[in-house]
Amino acid sequence: MKRTITYTFVGLFSPLVTLLLLPVYLKYLSTEEYVILSLSNSFIAVFSIFFNLKVDQAMRTMYYYETEDVETQNKLFQTLFWFQVLSFVVWLVVFLLIGNTLFSIIYKNSVPFFPYTFIILSSFLINSLCGFYYIFLQNKLKVKEYSILALSSTILINGLQLICVYILNLGFLWFLLAQLFANSIIISFIIIKNNSLFKIEISKEVLKKALQFSIPFIPFLILYNIENQLDRFFIDKYLSVELLAKYAVLLSISSIIATLFNSVDNAIRPELFKILSEKNQNEKIKEQMDFYILIGLVSLSFLVFFGTQIHWFLNNPKYNEISIFFPLIGIAFLALIFLRFYALQLIYENKVHKMNVFSFVKIILMAVLFMVLIPKLGINGALITLVISNFLNTILFYFIIEKKVLPSVKIIFYCILFFIINLFLCIYSNTKLLSLVTLFMFILFGILFLNNYKIMLKNFIKNNAN
Repeated sequence: MKRTITYTFVGLFSPLVTLLLLPVYLKYLSTEEYVILSLSNSFIAVFSIFFNLKVDQAMRTMYYYETEDVETQNKLFQTLFWFQVLSFVVWLVVFLLIGNTLFSIIYKNSVPFFPYTFIILSSFLINSLCGFYYIFLQNKLKVKEYSILALSSTILINGLQLICVYILNLGFLWFLLAQLFANSIIISFIIIKNNSLFKIEISKEVLKKALQFSIPFIPFLILYNIENQLDRFFIDKYLSVELLAKYAVLLSISSIIATLFNSVDNAIRPELFKILSEKNQNEKIKEQMDFYILIGLVSLSFLVFFGTQIHWFLNNPKYNEISIFFPLIGIAFLALIFLRFYALQLIYENKVHKMNVFSFVKIILMAVLFMVLIPKLGINGALITLVISNFLNTILFYFIIEKKVLPSVKIIFYCILFFIINLFLCIYSNTKLLSLVTLFMFILFGILFLNNYKIMLKNFIKNNAN
């Protein structure tokens, strides 16, 4: 549990820094530039599913097949790392040839591929190599080295970007180049420091086994990420650039929750997979699930409270009115907590292939809902569709997983309470009421978390003090 807490806080550092710097970036980037950033990131979110054939999933899981054989573990890392480098080069060439044509087909708002999206894509590819090494560190349980690298990376990237736009006033191009330059420094440092680990070696046998494991994930993850990015494509189609920018800011702030749970997922995965491998361990699974959900409720309570006070933070008339959307985001993300926990079980059971048909049908349903609701309700239409999507996904995941476990009664009660409070705020969106109720909600769930896990937190503080 100590590692879980450490990874959680380290994982939160990057989105928190980005969030704190958001007012600066919104001031110095135009609406059009922020839209380019948002839509490029949406495209990359889908592209990230298949650019390396998901060999990172193989690294996360197959590494534990040979826990006593360091040489085999290193060979797995080297093979998959250099396979990604080759993929990196191939994709850069492909996008040099078809990037502009592809973007002219996808986006209505004339998002240019060169030079901006090409730089963002290059930075993403380099960062994915850094991320692969971070997986290796997590597998090795090298918490300290992982934490130092992850924190240093965040400081370097945001520091250079801040210097470019705030101090030197160099503009959007240099804002993007700063991240590319920072990621290049980080991967160079990692390779030089660990040169023996990064010797060029690709084992066909290891690569074949890894691809056999990872490729079945691709169809599901492509559909799942298209589903998650569909809202921005339809808002781009039906609403103005200004509303698209507001929605992008809304999701940028909300993304802190997804980043948090990426860290929690990585932290609890080894222990959860060990429990799932044993028989008659439903109570232990329930304990993991209770902890996972309660972290989510505290985080979502903070998100809704922070979001309803966003005008104090951003102090930007163009974006202040997005505060009214956060209670609905809270409801949509409530289902997402359950969804992510059940998804970990699906990955362990290797059942994601069963989701492909359902995901395809659900994308069609969501596209219809977006086409109907976004023109009529605007951003609210997109968020209502996300609520429906996440709840449907959660129900289906529950019926597919082998070990069907629900949280404890008190956690279910907390979830119902959270849902009712946010539904009330969606209906009665008075500004003063939002402030008071969301503050109460955040304090309430914070107290509930501390009350349930005070012994664990005391032990964590004591161990770190020693």
